[in-house]
Amino acid sequence: MLTEDEIFANENYILNLLNEVMREGIKDYIQYLENSDFFSAPASTKYHRDYPGGLAEHSLNLLEPLKLSNSRLKKKEQLPEDSLTIIALCHDVCKEGLYVGDYENYRTLQGHPANNKHSVLSIEKIKKHIKLTRIERDIILYHMGLFSCYEYGMEYTPEDLMRAIKRHPLVQIFAAIDMEETHWQR
Repeated sequence: MLTEDEIFANENYILNLLNEVMREGIKDYIQYLENSDFFSAPASTKYHRDYPGGLAEHSLNLLEPLKLSNSRLKKKEQLPEDSLTIIALCHDVCKEGLYVGDYENYRTLQGHPANNKHSVLSIEKIKKHIKLTRIERDIILYHMGLFSCYEYGMEYTPEDLMRAIKRHPLVQIFAAIDMEETHWQR
């Protein structure tokens, strides 16, 4: 559980990090986030960080492990800082507006598109403001590993996931980082 001060501190930290991103449309994206419940929303209803501010906290918790993993790649495979910030802080933006209720009584908003198009919806929301590279799209699309394929009724197949991993190792690495943060750091 986070205090209001911790929620506010996470919001300021995320906004400062996004303000450092040199990408066309970032100011519009920041304004979009500020007008949403992204900073006060939970990350889930019961599985992980199911308290106010959990979504922003979860996103922040992925940035440093992603940077560390990126630094261990071959120089030619390393992504720029802006990409890492966008991937970590924006991968679950689809969850803004998804949950209703209060702490210990959150439920998913019926009919919200994130209920069955989680990663795709995040990409669509980001792309309204920021142009994503193919690698950034791949990493966000498959950030739940094989679950990303089955979530959409096999619109994306395990073979699609394997091709994305071959295009860039951070596809698989980020999925593992997200899984670790989601399931083992409760």
